[in-house]
Amino acid sequence: MQFDSLTGLPNRASFRASVRCLLDRALTDGREIALLWVDLLNLRREYSIAGDEGADRLVCAVADGLRPWVGAGELICRFGEHCFLLALRRDERTAERLNMIVETASQFGSSGSEGKPEIASGVAFFPEHATTPSELIRFASLAAVSATRSRSRAPILFHSEMDAALQMERDLERDLSAALRDNQLSLVYQPQIDLATGTVIGVEGLTRWNHPTRGPVSPAQFIAVAERSNLIDEIFRHSLHRLLADAARWRSAGLIIPSLAVNASAANVRREDFVAVVMREIEVNPPGYSQLDIEVTESLMMDDEPLFVERLKSLRSIGVKVSLDDFGTRYTSFNALKGLPLSTMKIDRCFVHGVDRSSQAQSLCKTIMTMARYLKLGTVAEGIETVGELQILKQMGCQAGQGFLFQRPVPSERFTEFLLDWPEQKQRSVFADAFTNVDVDPSYDADPLFGLV
Repeated sequence: MQFDSLTGLPNRASFRASVRCLLDRALTDGREIALLWVDLLNLRREYSIAGDEGADRLVCAVADGLRPWVGAGELICRFGEHCFLLALRRDERTAERLNMIVETASQFGSSGSEGKPEIASGVAFFPEHATTPSELIRFASLAAVSATRSRSRAPILFHSEMDAALQMERDLERDLSAALRDNQLSLVYQPQIDLATGTVIGVEGLTRWNHPTRGPVSPAQFIAVAERSNLIDEIFRHSLHRLLADAARWRSAGLIIPSLAVNASAANVRREDFVAVVMREIEVNPPGYSQLDIEVTESLMMDDEPLFVERLKSLRSIGVKVSLDDFGTRYTSFNALKGLPLSTMKIDRCFVHGVDRSSQAQSLCKTIMTMARYLKLGTVAEGIETVGELQILKQMGCQAGQGFLFQRPVPSERFTEFLLDWPEQKQRSVFADAFTNVDVDPSYDADPLFGLV
């Protein structure tokens, strides 16, 4: 039998040979086997913080937490750099046992200098789900992927729809690769409006995909697929290049927009060359009198704070702003934000919808804006759809907003028309009262939202 040099557990080759024999015996004896796949999610982050030794301690901590649960006639191995497999007898207490295994392994290492293990796990049953070792392992890994995406702390049981979903995802990834090659992706633009004056003070570029046979594909769907491949980097470069090129055309027509915003996913920011990619695009199409604004999600900061801080400081050093997108959806603490060189906090649309009719929504928005004020950050409310929402947000001291009330996301040519028409549009009755007759909270004294740095 061959063993992993770090943990002393059997390695992948040994496990594959042993599990085949185990399944054969189980089939003969009429027994069932539960195959548990355990993924160590924060190994790379621990390596970036504590180096080889810290990462090795984390792996050994999980191995030590799993080992005692394996009895006679059962198997365990370190299957890969960050994953373990356990082949266990299935009985009436299996579900309880699996939960206890994962819970115990998650606690190991939390009292030492190494970080606490963050685990996702999936389980597949022999012969219910698969009758061969390779299929059983694959199905358990699919269930673990589902646990990772749903952030489940408990093991997720495999079901057949997971395999079908994976095939659909593969097809979508293939089509997305072709879409990038054939220039099927486009950028649409939505203005950011100063709620006090009605002035256009920013624009956000949003990536869209019109599939030749499926029609429009939801960004939530294709971005998720792209993030699990290298395609997300191509999408970011494409979007940034398009935004800066279109801004140059608006500038040449005398249309100056102070802030040019584009979204970057966690996968983009984690790449070592992320800042270099941004710099190259700025060199090709300098933003001129405008300032580039990279929008990142709250989840990135929570999942990998040291890397987030490093990238954020690097971006600010080259004159690029960083905004925190969809704020309020991941419960980021004030202490986590304090001292970070952010520029803007974007209030998620789920808090904005119906804010004029809900005292609870108003309290939540007010809390977010109070936090932003103390951190000296600008605020942008997303998803404004009614004049009532606009008025109450302005009254509470929100500085800027975007949403269908002002303009739906539109292609570059139509956005040019919007920029030319907006000075007249904002004088119409639907906007005029909102922009002129609402008293703003006098306590709100944050710095100018889109001032150049």
